Amino acid sequence: MIGCRLMGSCHLVIVAIFLGCTSWIAEAQQVRWLPSEASLSTGYWLAETGPVQDAVERPSWGAQAAWTTKTSTGWAAHFSGIEHGGFMGLHHTGSSDYGIQGQAGWLLRTRQLRMIGWSYAGGVVYNSRIYNAETAPNRIAVGSHLNGLIRLGITVANGSPVGLDLGILHTSNGALRRPNQGINTVHASLVIRPGGLPIRGVVAEGATRGSWRSMVGLALGGRDHGPYGGTILGVQELLAQTTYALFSTHGLTAQVSLVHHGALGADPNTGEPSDTIGTAFQERIQPSISGGWTWLFGRARLDLLTGGVLLHPTPGFLPTFAKAQCMMRVSRDLDVFASLRFTDWRADYVSAGIALRWGDAEAYCHTCPSYR
Repeated sequence: MIGCRLMGSCHLVIVAIFLGCTSWIAEAQQVRWLPSEASLSTGYWLAETGPVQDAVERPSWGAQAAWTTKTSTGWAAHFSGIEHGGFMGLHHTGSSDYGIQGQAGWLLRTRQLRMIGWSYAGGVVYNSRIYNAETAPNRIAVGSHLNGLIRLGITVANGSPVGLDLGILHTSNGALRRPNQGINTVHASLVIRPGGLPIRGVVAEGATRGSWRSMVGLALGGRDHGPYGGTILGVQELLAQTTYALFSTHGLTAQVSLVHHGALGADPNTGEPSDTIGTAFQERIQPSISGGWTWLFGRARLDLLTGGVLLHPTPGFLPTFAKAQCMMRVSRDLDVFASLRFTDWRADYVSAGIALRWGDAEAYCHTCPSYR
């Protein structure tokens, strides 16, 4: 990697274990379980000012293996072919104070029959070095060992033995424990595919253009009430939303929600619990309205919304917010989902829940041509 090297025997042990596990899986499950690709990455942590920015010493680097499949059937036809699968890897933050992250998750790439496409990834991250009030008071970027991962980018030279993935990587715990500024890294990955993946025949299915799909859901979540650790306070959310399918792959979404936000019982200046603020149930209720864009990935969908809190905004946060929501259909009428609401580049709360929906599902598209 550019200008970087492994530092210390501990790092060498981690890499050896990672490569050993990959080799063991391949031998135990035969060659078909070998990774379909490997990638090497380098980038730079765009840290906030203060002690976090001072801790960034050099470019970041990483290595990753992925087990993917490629198809252009069904809803994938409208995305010009997709590639998806699991991955695991290591990522050095570019700071010796924060060290190496272990990463694992799921990736999705669209437009894989074209030269340039889009890439998405989500998963979990383990950080061994985190904030500690006594021993590491300046390590405020990471407040917990286990964190979430989101990566967005573009891919170049799809389908070739060597490709390029350019994007931004974000890891944080979604405000479940503070301090936790999160790690944002712009990066480039060199993707090496030792063998080609079969492309199946095309049957173009997807969302019916001009159709509506609606749902009501219940989510449970949380966030830490204070700036430097403490008790996780509960968040409960009741929401309703509707989506209009502009195309077979995209739609417009509107959402209304009612949130019982436990962290409203906090002083807006200190973030600490208060005996006089938010003591009554109705003072901790946040009605909100939002709208935005939806990607329809067959059984899965990704909503990116922006809106505002109509009453009792979260102390220390703007009344406007952005919300990312990922939904997965488990039956025709039932979805599970996870969401993150954030504002001013800080996470307000993270939640997960279930939703009942009605309207056409992607498998019952009436305006999609079928061809082979």
